Amino acid sequence: MNGGNEPVMIVNDDTDDRETLHDAWKELGYPNPLIFFTNGKDVLGYLKSDKPTPFIILCDVNIPKMDGFELKERILEDSSMNYKSIPFIYWSDEVSNSQIEKAYDLGGNGFFIKGNTFNSIKKSLTDIMNYWSESKMPR
Repeated sequence: MNGGNEPVMIVNDDTDDRETLHDAWKELGYPNPLIFFTNGKDVLGYLKSDKPTPFIILCDVNIPKMDGFELKERILEDSSMNYKSIPFIYWSDEVSNSQIEKAYDLGGNGFFIKGNTFNSIKKSLTDIMNYWSESKMPR
């Protein structure tokens, strides 16, 4: 897998977080467009459509309508979606050990704590993108 121009899906309902992520992404200069979603229902609709397959999904745990864990469960349960090879990364403000365990039990590919500074957010994005740009995944 390479980063290419596949969209990066951000699932986060916090307006300030989305603006910060957008600014950090722009400064980092990745060619992938960001696609923002505020809830899991809209993510499922996108994944079932004929729109471009995301390169990666960065999902907050606490989102409306269904949390990030339920979203991951719904993706796994729907056999019509062949999206199990899309890296699903949890990215949240706070985390407990039980949340980390649940994320990995559901096949999550990582759990990152959002930084509280612009530079820490940029570093997390860089670390995630560098790793998954080099990782080989079935398509």
